[in-house]
Amino acid sequence: MLSLRLIALFFVLLPAARPQLKFPADYREWIFLSSGIGMTYGPVGDHAPALFDNVFVNPEAYRAFLKTGHWPEKAVFVLEVRTSETHASINHGGHFQRDIAGIEAEVKEGSKWTFYSFAIDQGKAASTGKLFPQDASCYSCHGKNTAVENTFVQFYPTLYEVAERKGTLKPEFARLPVTAFGLIDLIRKDGWKKGIETLDDTAMHTPQAEVLSEASLDMVANRLLRGHSADAAVGILEWAAARYPKSANAQDSLADAYLEAGRKDAARIATEKELRLVRDDSSLPEAQRSRLESSAKARMSRIM
Repeated sequence: MLSLRLIALFFVLLPAARPQLKFPADYREWIFLSSGIGMTYGPVGDHAPALFDNVFVNPEAYRAFLKTGHWPEKAVFVLEVRTSETHASINHGGHFQRDIAGIEAEVKEGSKWTFYSFAIDQGKAASTGKLFPQDASCYSCHGKNTAVENTFVQFYPTLYEVAERKGTLKPEFARLPVTAFGLIDLIRKDGWKKGIETLDDTAMHTPQAEVLSEASLDMVANRLLRGHSADAAVGILEWAAARYPKSANAQDSLADAYLEAGRKDAARIATEKELRLVRDDSSLPEAQRSRLESSAKARMSRIM
């Protein structure tokens, strides 16, 4: 049984002794909420190709959520699962979508949410979906881990922002870590020291967050520099250099920021450390080594 991972589904129930759901053949004309690839909620295995999850919701429910931050009665979410491919046509990296591997749905019925699965035969879904039994794992997983009601709004970026504004996130839901662009906005609004506090908190609670990667921190600092916020960029890059103490690239970026802020002595110290790290790191690709050495030497000439 495929797990229903990114959901919010609205379908018309068929009159029957055993609840069934009519397949919404036009679901791909509904509102597309998000797509994920290779998402797992348990131990990660490497034996299966990554699957795409595409999530659609009926337009009426979508518009209601935009207004209230809640899902209306008979809201229907469709989860379309597709296989992935990489080395084909002109593509040599990343993944693109191929065959339908499964289709599931979630429906809001009063205060309850129900889940349905549609059998797939040669890429086509059955005309009706079968109700998941109440002891299926999807019920407990959604009840415990979703951000809004019984839906994974945390995986739908535009709707997550709506829920934050409307205050409809579950009180017990652990908020998502700040993004790189969110960090930039925060610093511009509340100052770079607030940004550092946010990074410290993120590192404590979600240490694998993308905003903490060296590349993300470098991007944040570059945008701050372009916005003439040299002190803020220095603060972020000092934090990055402390997090990545063996990175010559972190020292390179920090030295540039020091120089932009008029702190020549600090720029010289960071450049000297950069050159030591370049010399001692035998794993650096030759092209990157050459770039860093050239950058450091050019900066030293400016400092002198």
